[in-house]
Amino acid sequence: MKVVLEEKRRCFALTSEHIQKVENLLAVRSELADHLTVQPIDGWRLFVTGGIRNCIVDLEHGKCDCGIYAVEKIPCSHVIAAGNHDGLHISTLVSSFYSKDTLFAGYSQNIYPHAGIVKASKCLPPNVKRPLGRQKKSRWQSWLELSRMRGHKSMKQHRVYRCSNCKETGHTAPHCEN
Repeated sequence: MKVVLEEKRRCFALTSEHIQKVENLLAVRSELADHLTVQPIDGWRLFVTGGIRNCIVDLEHGKCDCGIYAVEKIPCSHVIAAGNHDGLHISTLVSSFYSKDTLFAGYSQNIYPHAGIVKASKCLPPNVKRPLGRQKKSRWQSWLELSRMRGHKSMKQHRVYRCSNCKETGHTAPHCEN
């Protein structure tokens, strides 16, 4: 309960537009974005070069080739550089999930303790019993075993067996009928 109250106080003490972790990320990424060069492709698409990799940024659909912007919904350095080139403010590129208003809405309702009597008890780990018998061996499978499980033929050429008695293929001398 104390943790929730401390987090609620920290939430209402925010002075920035986004939560603190996002503001720190944006500061670091905007420093990196200053060293990138931007070339416009068309209206909303831009080609960003420099840094570790070159990316195509689509500001209209919120996509970048590096994939960070699509997953985190926080602009990567490529998107920040493209937004600065087009005159967009960084805060318009961040998802509303990270905004101060969303955080306020999460802490707007009161959290009440359980109505019944809560006993303070020690929480122990579950009592797990090992199954009887020999343990199953887990090992890394080779590429040949994996390809056979998938139903593909292996790339390895198998030897054609030939009988030493009759010189025919398909069987060996112990299994020869002649």
